[in-house]
Amino acid sequence: MARKRPDVMKTLADARPPEFDPERLAGSERARHDLITILSSAPEAPEARRSTGSARPFTWRWALPVAATAAAAGVLVATLPQGGSDSDGSRATAGPTTDSPRHTPENGRLALLNVASRVDSKADEGTYWQTTTRSGWIGIVAQSGATFAVVSSGTSQLSYGVRPGTQSLWVSGIDDTTEPRTERDAARWRAAGSPKDMTLAESGSGGKLGLWMESGSEKQPTVTRINQGDKIAALGARNVTYEELRKLPGDTAKLKQALAELYEEDRGSEIPGRTEWMWQQAANLINLPVRPEVRAAAYRVIADLPGIRSLGEVTDQLGRKGVGFALPAIELPGYGTGRSELIVDPATGALLSDQQVLTKPNAKAAEAGLTAGTVVHYTANVTSRWSDQQLKTPR
Repeated sequence: MARKRPDVMKTLADARPPEFDPERLAGSERARHDLITILSSAPEAPEARRSTGSARPFTWRWALPVAATAAAAGVLVATLPQGGSDSDGSRATAGPTTDSPRHTPENGRLALLNVASRVDSKADEGTYWQTTTRSGWIGIVAQSGATFAVVSSGTSQLSYGVRPGTQSLWVSGIDDTTEPRTERDAARWRAAGSPKDMTLAESGSGGKLGLWMESGSEKQPTVTRINQGDKIAALGARNVTYEELRKLPGDTAKLKQALAELYEEDRGSEIPGRTEWMWQQAANLINLPVRPEVRAAAYRVIADLPGIRSLGEVTDQLGRKGVGFALPAIELPGYGTGRSELIVDPATGALLSDQQVLTKPNAKAAEAGLTAGTVVHYTANVTSRWSDQQLKTPR
């Protein structure tokens, strides 16, 4: 008579120690740790490990330089400090890959935890932390009875001097342009008399804003000193020193608590709601000269925000592929409703861009041709790096 084969799975289950019971592991700290480890250790295709150069990407809205106006809207950049020096003495960070994202969970929180695990842990430092960003936004113009949309875009550079006696500079207005968004808008602009000086439709406060039609060759960049003594950047309503930035905790819970305290100080902020505020301030940290573990913790803070979701593979306004993350839609004054999005390179942890995307246009925006899915504002990180030399400012 044939011998009955043993039930291997039952034998293994019977031999399992109680502490490894899946029911006891479910939802535990160990389970979360194991899941993050699995996600972050997934093998990459060879092309995902390629670097495209010495530059890095970024975004510009949220780290408001100390002396900058609200229109400057800050800076946002993810960086991966790397060794090696350029010919000018700078140590550049790795560039974002342009290949398709790999091993990206659909769940927004898990996907961002995966990104956080990719942030380079190698520390680097120099005399100046420098970023270059490319940003753009859509304005809705009401002029001579016509309603049309224009696009303003330009490049900015920030250089944070972190050593005693150094200055921090903001170079704005590099190759700024303002022009009709589409051929339809251009026709309406010409029908309104091709005005150079235009009036935007009502802002969120009910006021009117002016806008000047210009090409990149018509305006010289502006250089502004943005430090106040040793204060080089802003976190919420508080101006901070480089030493204070370096002391920020790399522990996620402690960083979340630090940001929560800053939020209470900044209740008069124009940013609506705690979730949006935490999103923007955490994203801002990624672009500032903080320790690598703080950048990783900032991603984890964002991952824990309510309603965060992954958009899968998306392309930013500079044509780079990444993984998109979004918050639930809220009111966008002057446009209708829209949502905040981040676009991240999942292979490196680099923050490529932040943007606001229209989900439902109001009547004026619809009249100007804007539809759901229109990017009404973006800031793309072009480079971020340490350097031992100050920016060469335009004469």
